Amino acid sequence: MRMPLLAYFLVMGIILFSGLILVSGQLESKSLPVSQRIGVPPPFKAPPDANGSPAGTMNSAVEQ
Repeated sequence: MRMPLLAYFLVMGIILFSGLILVSGQLESKSLPVSQRIGVPPPFKAPPDANGSPAGTMNSAVEQ
């Protein structure tokens, strides 16, 4: 016995699509909250390490 897959998906698709149309007509649309920041953020600047030199500038072989 063959399964009527095409007919099943066609009928279920129509039912689900019409359900979405009915529900979307009853929902009220709200605007999305947006940030008031305009432009790109300022560049990241790493804080200096404990001895005052920028991080990563000292050679680890010199420290030993």
